[in-house]
Amino acid sequence: FFLCGLIPKTSASRIVSYAPQECTPIIIMYKTISSRQARPFNHKKQYAKLVAFLLVCSVNKWILCDALSSSPSRNDRNSSRQITRIISRKGDGGYESFSLDDFNRSVDDDVVGEGVRSLFQAHEISLRINPAASLHKLKSSLRSTFLPTIPSKVGDDIKEGERRRQDVLAQSGYLKYMICDNLQDLSTSLRSVLATQRILEGVGVGRTGATALSATLNFLIRDGCGMIASLLFTSLAASSFRRNVKTWKYFADCMVDIGITLEIIAPSVLSSSRLSGWFLPLLCLGNVCKALCGVAAGACGGAMNLFWAMKLMGTEEGISEVSAKIGAQRTVVGGAGLVLAGFVAKWLGASDGSNNVGNKRLWIGLYCFLTFLHLALNRMSLKLVALDWMNSWRMQRIVDEFLDLVEKNEANDRIGTSNLSTPSDLSRIEPLLFRPGLRNINKPSNCSIRMGVSFNDFARHSHRTLQSTRAQVMNDPRIGGDRYMLTVGAIGNKLNKKKSILISFFRNSSCREKAKAYLHARLVEKGLDQRSQLDGSNLDTVFEEAEKNATKELVVLWPIFEEKVKKEGWNLDKTECSSDGYEIHVE
Repeated sequence: FFLCGLIPKTSASRIVSYAPQECTPIIIMYKTISSRQARPFNHKKQYAKLVAFLLVCSVNKWILCDALSSSPSRNDRNSSRQITRIISRKGDGGYESFSLDDFNRSVDDDVVGEGVRSLFQAHEISLRINPAASLHKLKSSLRSTFLPTIPSKVGDDIKEGERRRQDVLAQSGYLKYMICDNLQDLSTSLRSVLATQRILEGVGVGRTGATALSATLNFLIRDGCGMIASLLFTSLAASSFRRNVKTWKYFADCMVDIGITLEIIAPSVLSSSRLSGWFLPLLCLGNVCKALCGVAAGACGGAMNLFWAMKLMGTEEGISEVSAKIGAQRTVVGGAGLVLAGFVAKWLGASDGSNNVGNKRLWIGLYCFLTFLHLALNRMSLKLVALDWMNSWRMQRIVDEFLDLVEKNEANDRIGTSNLSTPSDLSRIEPLLFRPGLRNINKPSNCSIRMGVSFNDFARHSHRTLQSTRAQVMNDPRIGGDRYMLTVGAIGNKLNKKKSILISFFRNSSCREKAKAYLHARLVEKGLDQRSQLDGSNLDTVFEEAEKNATKELVVLWPIFEEKVKKEGWNLDKTECSSDGYEIHVE
């Protein structure tokens, strides 16, 4: 068009400055022609040159419109499509769209910079006045505040990415967990405000003769008891929090319910002259329970957040984002709980004396309903957490299933074709209350299993002689072997001795070896149960024979056990079984 005199040289130069790299031959020809000195314009010659130039471009496939619109497709890189929009997307579903058609029209303006600026200003105005765009931006803001970011797949468009995020949040159980967790937190907020009202009544707020000093002393003693209890509880139970995350989490929920209940009951004893002295002890005991809840819930919260980070994002690096989003949810829920509790407290306290009895019954009924709802929602939320590592209960359950398969398929050697329970299967039936230590769940046994015992207990109760036990330690089985020792002993007096399988671990023994030691102990237990009719004269012989047979079976069964639990999604490298906590160090 410049050659034909249809556009001036300034416009042609501006177009050339935006031309892509594919138009290099055209740019070179234009610069060559435009650099020549001005000559008399000959329309016929220029039209002839234009026709010849277009023929050359079409033969060599360098047509300008093809060069500007060619772009590889997702399905076929050789196909081409015309790009009309450029979309910038965020991980939480938010996006901004840029129209190339509007940008190309702005290029035709006399001043390019002013056209581009006016384009972006028009885009911002359209966002403000477009209800659909404003609603989408609001949804994106809410998602970025309360929901974790789900990584998108390569090639997903906006609708596919949004649908995939919703499917991941629903199928993983996070949405159900979030709803149950926030509702139980709301019930706790409501009951806490009601308990605070009762405590203030108990310390004398609104009662003649009450002093600020007595109320201050009551609060100081109450808070001091809670601090001391939290320190003692941390020193005693800190090492077992990860081992029983869900159990300790439910324990924390039960403790906060007990604590709030005691705080509500405490002011009632003041009406009796004989029980009035129990007000402060009940108040302190309630705060002690709430302090235990704070320690246990704080310790288990990190493990829960790590689980959801791995479940939703596939990496441990997302734990900080998950923790922040859960904190934001609880902030909103806590604020809503305060507002609702204020209305409820005002409503319950607005009745006159004639309605005190009915008001009290309503108050007690509401509190009992909220407490029951709190425990039920916590139970539902914990059932959705399917941890992929084994604690004592999960290990016992999986080993029971595996040994049952061994007994059923021992003749035809088809152990590897049967399935064990998955983490999701066991999460739905796992008990949330504490149970006794390691033992067979389905089949009662007279033989207990103690893991991580000290060498003193190992040598004292073992059927072996002290010299053979010492020789086993000095041989250092850590080199090329398993870093644990196993023996069978008889614990108790001469009249009532009970068989016990003792396991001592060497220093730096791995979690996988602890799982192997437990399977070894169960094989020994199986051999002892098969010979339950024992007399005291040959106990040592029976114990030694059971250990040798179990060691032979372990060599065959352990690789099969490893393969099957890995197939079902279990991670043996995170095994945490209950133990005495000792490790053997040889100096």
